[in-house]
Amino acid sequence: MSMLQWSKRDGAPNLILFIHGLKGGSDTWSYSNTVSFPKLLSSDPDFEHYDVACFEYFTNFTNFYGKTKNLLRRLFQCTKKKEINLPVSELSELLDTEMDVNLSDYKNVIFVAHSMGGLVAKSCILKMIKYGRANNLAGFISLAVPHSGAGLASVMSSMITSNVQIKDLSVFSNETDALNREWLTIDSLPKSKFVYGTNDIIVAKQSALPVQVLAKDSVAVHEDHITICKPDSIENNVYKVVKKFVLEISNTVNEIICPTEFKDDKQYDNEYFVLKMIIADVHEDITNHAKEYYYNAELARNLFTSDHDRAILDNLYRKIKNLYQTQYQIAISERLSSDQLLAAIHSKIDNEDKSELVSLLASLDNLHKKGMLHQLANKLNRDVIWSPDTTVNSISELRAK
Repeated sequence: MSMLQWSKRDGAPNLILFIHGLKGGSDTWSYSNTVSFPKLLSSDPDFEHYDVACFEYFTNFTNFYGKTKNLLRRLFQCTKKKEINLPVSELSELLDTEMDVNLSDYKNVIFVAHSMGGLVAKSCILKMIKYGRANNLAGFISLAVPHSGAGLASVMSSMITSNVQIKDLSVFSNETDALNREWLTIDSLPKSKFVYGTNDIIVAKQSALPVQVLAKDSVAVHEDHITICKPDSIENNVYKVVKKFVLEISNTVNEIICPTEFKDDKQYDNEYFVLKMIIADVHEDITNHAKEYYYNAELARNLFTSDHDRAILDNLYRKIKNLYQTQYQIAISERLSSDQLLAAIHSKIDNEDKSELVSLLASLDNLHKKGMLHQLANKLNRDVIWSPDTTVNSISELRAK
């Protein structure tokens, strides 16, 4: 059985997924019987290309099966699933299952998480990256999430010692510490926005904003721990923050998906990547395709300018260069022609697009990645060449003509 509750399911290409916190549920996001965060987004015409859902899981202060003399008989005879509090790590596994089984067809998924739900989201994000399934995870919005724990949870943990969720929320808990440490080591995280309430007495600002967060990625709102996830209208600042963040991601994706058609006006004929193909006697048609790939990769690089995006691109460049080096060695050992080498590496990028070369910048496709190969070649060096006879002097001499 799925753990998703849908507010809007129209077959849109993108999804906004809400993740509640401790003692939460669908009412976490409800301002009234008729107004809720998911409903506001679902009815906003600016989100016509987004479905909206909530990830629902059991959470309570105590695990409760009911005390009875016939407890064992009830446990083994009852067909109804028994709900218990699961730790953050297990809840994130369930969320990862939903992403893999039910949500993998979405082009872009954005997590909107409140309180403990943010820890579940972080844990899931790290697992998806580890498993190589994070290509459609476009964003993460943290609403009053105790990234370093919550003082009240520490007090409650001493009173309710059996609740694993409260233990995970405690200040300096093993769970929050492990998540923070691993988060700092990943250079391909999704775009994130961290929102804290100035009136929040449950999660302090210092905990709602992790130490590595840049000022531009943090937002203060005049709310407390409960109201921060219950906007009363589209004029509420929390709603506006979330809307702006989601639309920024959408606009970036749309610009990449719809590039301007390439027109060859010989604007690249004196670039190093073209000169290297001329020296290697690469077929003219293959060279023209390379120009088109390069053009689209340049469009992408000019759009992805944030430190976050650059880190993801740098990681992708390293992987593409590694693929090239392997194919180049094979080409030399098997005495392949320059055309065969170039065709082989282009084919390899096509084959690895959704596996080894998967990226959190989901709008980058195999065309852009083949262009990134030629961006790497566009330097006065021999790092990416198509013939072992190519030298720096031969490139410089050809460019001077």
